[in-house]
Amino acid sequence: MDSHAHGLWFVVVTIFLALILSISPLDAEIAWARPDCLLLILVYWLLMLPERVGVIICWCCGILLDILQGAVLGQNAFALAVVAYIIQVSYQRLRMFSIGKQAAFVFLLELFHILVDQWAQNINGVAQTHWFVFLPALTTGLLWLLVRPVVAWLQRLFVVY
Repeated sequence: MDSHAHGLWFVVVTIFLALILSISPLDAEIAWARPDCLLLILVYWLLMLPERVGVIICWCCGILLDILQGAVLGQNAFALAVVAYIIQVSYQRLRMFSIGKQAAFVFLLELFHILVDQWAQNINGVAQTHWFVFLPALTTGLLWLLVRPVVAWLQRLFVVY
């Protein structure tokens, strides 16, 4: 198996694991703070392998997430596609940011994702009105500080380029 195919499988496995983590059940007390694992992994691959992971991959992952969560079809797909576009337009600059600045940027991207979700749910009359809906933006931004070095280490370990 050549390294390109090997690298592609590693990317697919990480996205699949992120999808599983996105739908795994949590206790009601901590479910409000669930970080967006799929967004974290997609942002990482958009920054590190922009020629392999792009808007179409993110849109497909969003559709899968919509189906798995039973959400309005297209709400996650739209949000992730816009996030992918924002990153693809400026990935060279974002790569140069410190990990703290990247975490702040991931926080803003997750906040955008939450706002799109709330907008789509509001249209359907099922939106949450509690401020806890914004808690995942904080946990996702903070988790970036752990996810980025760990996935970068695994990327080097499995020689994914």
